[in-house]
Amino acid sequence: MAGDERAGDLARIWAVALLRVAEEKGVSDAVLGEIEEIARYGEENPGFARVFLSSIGAADQRRAAFERILRGRVSEVFADFVQVLDRKGRAGLLPAVARAYRAALQAARCIVDVEVVSVAPLGGAERERVAAAVRRRTGLEARLIERIDPSLLGGLVVRVRDSKFDSSLRTRLERMRHALLERATREIIQGRTQLSEEKR
Repeated sequence: MAGDERAGDLARIWAVALLRVAEEKGVSDAVLGEIEEIARYGEENPGFARVFLSSIGAADQRRAAFERILRGRVSEVFADFVQVLDRKGRAGLLPAVARAYRAALQAARCIVDVEVVSVAPLGGAERERVAAAVRRRTGLEARLIERIDPSLLGGLVVRVRDSKFDSSLRTRLERMRHALLERATREIIQGRTQLSEEKR
């Protein structure tokens, strides 16, 4: 657990340093796409991750391969960053750095990730309503991450950081069922009480 925290702290340090340079050069959005693409490729291809995102292989071969793969295809800032990260023996941190970089960039731009679960894809007006609600509540711009869940029946489930707003039809029906059950239970208890009082 402590190792995970240390790796997370290191990833944040590297991400903030990368963001600082990328902002100076005006390529921070491009770098976000590049680092996330490499991290995603590494997660989907264990062989690539084993060779390039670790310290197992020969350092010189890795450096030459990174040059061949990246130079001229990605921003100079990102190509240089990967070489420095590898030289310091931290290439394995790249996926964590990608997540930390996105978080740092979004914090700098006052953007927050918002998970929206709906029964069908959202329309433009619905997206704008969710974004406006997030702006009102948090003062931040929303980056919507949409997911479809047919079991909702209708409505939305919206998660912003640690807060959850559930207006799904399934949840409303469940609340209604629960309220009816509570009411019926109270009425049965009251009926029993009245019957016992009448018998006295």
